[in-house]
Amino acid sequence: MTSRFESRAAAFIEGVVAHCVRRRWLVFGAFCLLALIAARLTASNIAINTDTTDMLSADLPWRIAYTDYQRAFPYFSDSLVVVIDAPTPDLADAAARRLSRALAADTTHFEEVFAPQAERFFREHQFLYLDTAELERLTSDLAGAQALLGRLAEDPGLNGLLALLEDITTADTAAPPARLAPVLETIAGTVDAFLAGDATPMSWQNLLGSEGLEAPTRAVFTVKPRIDFNSLLPAESAINAVREAARRLGYDAGHDAGGTVTVRLTGAAALGYDELYSVMHGAERAALLAFVMVAACLVVGLGSLSLVVATLVTLVVGLLLTACFAALAVGTLNMISIAFAVLYVGLGVDFAIHVCLRYRELSAGRAKRDAILATARHIGVSLALCALTTAIGFLAFLPTSYRGVAELGKIAGAGILIGLVVSLTLLPVLLEILPAVRARQAARTARLLERTGAQRHPGRVIALALLATAIASIAIPHARFDHNPLHLNDPNAESVRTLADLAADQSMYNIDVVEADAASAARLARELEKLPSVASVTRPADLVPPAQEEKLALIENLAFTLGGALAAGTASPLVTADVEARLAALVVSLRAAQPGAPLAAVFDELADSFARLRETVDLLPAAAAHERLAALQTTLMAHFPALLERLDEGLAASAFTFEDLPDALRRRWVSADGRQRLEIAPSEDLDNNHALERFVSDVRAVTGPGATGTPIINIEASRAVTQAFYQAFATAGVCITLLLFVILRRVREVVVVLAPLLLAGLLTTAVSVALGVPFNFANIIALPLLMGIGVDSALHILHRYKTTGRDDVPLLASSSARAVLFSALTTTASFGNLATSPHAGTASMGVMLTVGLTMTLVCTLVVLPALLRRYVQPTGSLT
Repeated sequence: MTSRFESRAAAFIEGVVAHCVRRRWLVFGAFCLLALIAARLTASNIAINTDTTDMLSADLPWRIAYTDYQRAFPYFSDSLVVVIDAPTPDLADAAARRLSRALAADTTHFEEVFAPQAERFFREHQFLYLDTAELERLTSDLAGAQALLGRLAEDPGLNGLLALLEDITTADTAAPPARLAPVLETIAGTVDAFLAGDATPMSWQNLLGSEGLEAPTRAVFTVKPRIDFNSLLPAESAINAVREAARRLGYDAGHDAGGTVTVRLTGAAALGYDELYSVMHGAERAALLAFVMVAACLVVGLGSLSLVVATLVTLVVGLLLTACFAALAVGTLNMISIAFAVLYVGLGVDFAIHVCLRYRELSAGRAKRDAILATARHIGVSLALCALTTAIGFLAFLPTSYRGVAELGKIAGAGILIGLVVSLTLLPVLLEILPAVRARQAARTARLLERTGAQRHPGRVIALALLATAIASIAIPHARFDHNPLHLNDPNAESVRTLADLAADQSMYNIDVVEADAASAARLARELEKLPSVASVTRPADLVPPAQEEKLALIENLAFTLGGALAAGTASPLVTADVEARLAALVVSLRAAQPGAPLAAVFDELADSFARLRETVDLLPAAAAHERLAALQTTLMAHFPALLERLDEGLAASAFTFEDLPDALRRRWVSADGRQRLEIAPSEDLDNNHALERFVSDVRAVTGPGATGTPIINIEASRAVTQAFYQAFATAGVCITLLLFVILRRVREVVVVLAPLLLAGLLTTAVSVALGVPFNFANIIALPLLMGIGVDSALHILHRYKTTGRDDVPLLASSSARAVLFSALTTTASFGNLATSPHAGTASMGVMLTVGLTMTLVCTLVVLPALLRRYVQPTGSLT
């Protein structure tokens, strides 16, 4: 850039500022009106999309495969997974059936509820899904329990249970059934727990102990919610509806019939809700802290209330205008492009601080308006060059496939130009309107900067910089990108913790592939099952159990053996005196067992339990005693009728094919056009990046590019992100380097400007490796901000150094150096506290920004002055 061109540019900027200052009230009013209009347009047009996959181009091959999969099987998108935990499988099953029915009735909030445990089809055919050996053991156990079931079915209450126990004590127990001792121990334990205040109903499923009836104490089903995309929290109404339904059923307090039942939510919709919630509330907390810290930094750095007010007003107006541009030009922001505010504040305050400190420096011996115009003349060109280079850096993201960052680049690029305009128009107007400031040299800050010795001992500083470069380079190969977007969420959020609990029991990171027909699916499954990284492959045919004829014969024999035993009667009324008498007689019978008999120890335990029960009831008034016995009957027998019903349903099994399966299940495995879905489970823990990459690579080597699912999305998304950043930074680097060469006309000066920036990048990466903070989908957006601040700061220092002949102020004592310092401190104060956010991604961004800004500041104020002193001579202009 020639001195003549620089002079003309400076004169033009000065003329614009002079025009605005002369019409200050008109300009101020116009900006106020624009800010109000911008705020209104932003509020009515902006939206947020939390789906991280939508941040990448829809034209990528893996995105095309995922979109095709979503069209074929839409039931897995934006779903809620309801997880019910209870002390017993009986409670979990009952709670799942009740809650799923309640949600299915709420068509306002839910499109579909898929709860297999509530489907009569699966309850009737439950035994067919057992292995033949398991079913044989089940039929044998149930046949042995026929007498017990039949006796209790006649009187399924406390009276019936006590009568059964009396019969057991009088029967020949020389060779008792294998399961009798555990049954009696469980009854004794339940009575003792009841007396201690634990009224959890006894599990009859566990009591029988047959493998075919064993069930987990957790029930899981899925819900397809109606998503309100016009809401900032789209799934909030559906999530609240689930919690309200659970509350109405008595699960909100964690109790149902005396047993603790918890209802938790996870799934894509819940994870998205919790992520947005943690981001918003973390931002609210950080915003308050940031406002206090930024205000403190501005007061210290600018040293004038007028300058602080002018800076903040300019910053707010510029941010509103940038937000309006984002709302109109982009509309729906994603989890990356929403960070435009972070970038704007960081760079917008940089412009304002440079203007204000230069204005204060030039106020000595000048009238207010003369100082404002002199500021525009001295600093306007460097501000324009900084805005141009930074905008180029951001706009370099536009052609990348990472749509989230491309949109961020568009918004931030426009925001930089908006920041330049308001800093050279509105800010001078505010300086004219507000009270004048006194000129003051920041002697303390100047001495602090001078102590770095950057210009007194440039050789030593350069040597240390080279050493730091060598050390930092060692850490670069250890930098990594975290593929899992789940790690960005608040680790304490309910949906995240629930998903982690589910993943501990079963793989939640399966790969899905769609095949044209059953034959193709079978061939592919055989190939995939050979892979060591694959644990299992499930296809539609696997939903139909094998050996049905053999199993049905066993079920038929069992039905014949049980006969009418499964027809539950009505519990006989409880008469307190009769029950007490029966308890007393039972205790005597139990203690009369011969010492050394097989059940003697168990009989003693049961006798002690019932003796304590009788003593407790004896001490109560009649009404309270009856109420106590009724509660005990509920605790002991509440789930017995459900057990009989479940057995009865299971005996109604019949042969079936895939076409006989419930429609809700078939639609999840075979698409409307007949294509079949295969679900591939990994054999390793995919929280390990190497295992994840191995699993994806092995499967795709067999399936080709058509496979999809969370593992592939995570891998491909991270690759697309890193490639986009490589491409964008390469483009930005080339463009900025060429622009700097056009401006500076000397290769040496271009290298001097870029070298500290590259060193800052190396040091930031090295420190992040040392702190164990990997790059991820959130903190990687800190890099454009660091690049922008680094280029801006370097150009300001270079401009001041080369024009130092125009005044006698040393470089590191100048307003430019102080502006670089306070700009970095203000940005760090503003966004460094994001590290306290509950959202892990936001917190990592706060850490990355704090580290990066610190490294950038050191390199700009220590390394750059040393390089300038050694390799560049002041010329009085930017030539």
